[in-house]
Amino acid sequence: MFFNLYTIYGQKTIKDSLYQNIETFKLKPNYQKDTLYINLLYTYGKAYGFYNLDSLNIIAKESIALSKAIDYTKGEAKGYIILGNYYSETGEKELAIENFIKARSSAEVNNYVDVILLSKSSLATAYLHKEEYTKALNEYLSGIEIAKQNKDEETLAILYINITVIYSLQNEYKQCIYFLNKAMELNRRTGNERITAVTLINLAATYIDNNELRKASEKIDEGLPLLEKLELQEWLTYAYELKGNIFLKQEKASEALKWFQKSEKIHKDIAQTRYKISLYNGMSKTYLKLKDYKKTETYGLKALELSKNLNVLDERDEILKTLYQLKKETHQTEAALYYLEEFKAISDTINKKNNQKELKILKSNLEFDQEKERYILENEKVAAKQRLYFYGAILIIIAFSIIIYILKKNNKTQGLLNRKLTTKTKELQVKEKHLLHSNTTKTKLFTIIAHDLRGPINSFKSMFDLFTSKQINATEFIELAPTMGEGIDCIAFTLNNLLSWGQTEMNDIITEPENTNIGTLITQNNALLSKMADKKSITFENNINEEVLTWSGKNQISIAIRNLTSNALKFTPENGKITFGATEKQNHWEIYIKDTGVGITEEALNKIFNTQETFTTYGTNNEKGTGLGLVLCKEMIEKNNGSIWAESTLNIGTCFYFTLPKAK
Repeated sequence: MFFNLYTIYGQKTIKDSLYQNIETFKLKPNYQKDTLYINLLYTYGKAYGFYNLDSLNIIAKESIALSKAIDYTKGEAKGYIILGNYYSETGEKELAIENFIKARSSAEVNNYVDVILLSKSSLATAYLHKEEYTKALNEYLSGIEIAKQNKDEETLAILYINITVIYSLQNEYKQCIYFLNKAMELNRRTGNERITAVTLINLAATYIDNNELRKASEKIDEGLPLLEKLELQEWLTYAYELKGNIFLKQEKASEALKWFQKSEKIHKDIAQTRYKISLYNGMSKTYLKLKDYKKTETYGLKALELSKNLNVLDERDEILKTLYQLKKETHQTEAALYYLEEFKAISDTINKKNNQKELKILKSNLEFDQEKERYILENEKVAAKQRLYFYGAILIIIAFSIIIYILKKNNKTQGLLNRKLTTKTKELQVKEKHLLHSNTTKTKLFTIIAHDLRGPINSFKSMFDLFTSKQINATEFIELAPTMGEGIDCIAFTLNNLLSWGQTEMNDIITEPENTNIGTLITQNNALLSKMADKKSITFENNINEEVLTWSGKNQISIAIRNLTSNALKFTPENGKITFGATEKQNHWEIYIKDTGVGITEEALNKIFNTQETFTTYGTNNEKGTGLGLVLCKEMIEKNNGSIWAESTLNIGTCFYFTLPKAK
């Protein structure tokens, strides 16, 4: 959905005050010849005309007629903008474009910068409605350049927000977020609360389209207080609608309906029917999820009627899809088939009218402009020096050839320095990234050594000190030997994991793939872990036969299997069972290790493979881990062109899956 950001909604008292001023002017003689009266008409029409489109049409034509009568060209241009807005809202796209072009041409001839920017933004909007994306992009880009040249930061922020609509239509969300963040930087400098609120809501819409619902909700919650404070009614309807869409995507239909209804309530006082299409479509989808089929059809047909009346293709495919699903669920076969055919036809039309190729042609120019901004200060210094040489050449004709030589040499040197600077900057960024990664790895290693190795080692030292000081005798010391042995096994296992993980983090480990028998590796590792299994009376069941051969690094996969099995033992209660199996796929084997343990919560499942934080819990017998085991498994499996994931049910068990390529 697109909103023209020049539309300003104020408090009701401001609206009444404007109207009262207009009525007061009419009491004066020859008020029709007063430019202040014409400007009041423009301000009122631009801000509040959308509440009544008939009034907007009357105000626009009156502004144009009065301006022509007194040769007030700026007022005439503004009148064409209001008239263009009227035709845009009534779906008459060609007439809207015609009036915006008249406004732009008049403003350019007379150099009315504010009207030029306003007309370009409005014209770009009209081109968007007509799906002429290249023309729209050209108007935005030229408007941005004019705003920069005139240091008009508020208008520049508005243009940055508006241009994101084009990229949103093409699912270029990275570009959307780039321009919206640039707008936020400008807003922080200008302190304009209205544009700040609008920027936040546009960011929310972009995050919804990109399925980043948490970020979207944060931006809406940040923007809503500003919208309510400023009483920006049209934007409040949109914000409420976005809130409803978030809950709809989260399958919370009842919550979604509350927000859609809040939006609909405000919409009743606004005549901008174009934006009701999206709202009614969302409400139709919500009622379908709530199984309220009557209201599903009511709002779906409302959205479809508005879409056809205004000749707007956006979302019509979604509307038809919802109506098709409604008829299908209510077993109305003929009606379902009708909407399905309509859906397919409109989808083909939308695809044919996609101007993505044209956008890509101009995208390179846009990226060049972005890159150019980074070096603007250096280029300004060079340009200043060049101008100095140029003016010197005019005054000193004799030194003309020398100055030209110096300029060329200076430009060449500057280019060389810029290239060197770029190269050095990239090298520093790579080194900085590597250094930060190394420091993080070192910190993790020392943390684990401090918390997980120092304790057991100090315990051993204390035992030996007691023995050497004869506070315990040889018999008592020997009785402690099994416990010490378990502690040493734990330390050895932890050290092996630390060394393996440290090697992968420092990029020193090399994968040497070979034909690897997975069943044999599991048998070998089960033998190593048998003592731990026997202690908890846990049985192993290896269902992997000799045919399961993979092309992988034997040592790395052995480490992964050992860690996964150890993890299963840790979280499986006594008398449990651990099963090993494999499923053959087209190009790879899918191996699983399944236990009858305590299971893993959904929140923990999202953290166990996270390389950015150490996550660990205690086992059923209070066993302690380092939090590196599953991270190490992930790195080992991925180094062998595989993937790893887990499925779990609390108090029933967990199953870890990983894939490896088939043997050559």
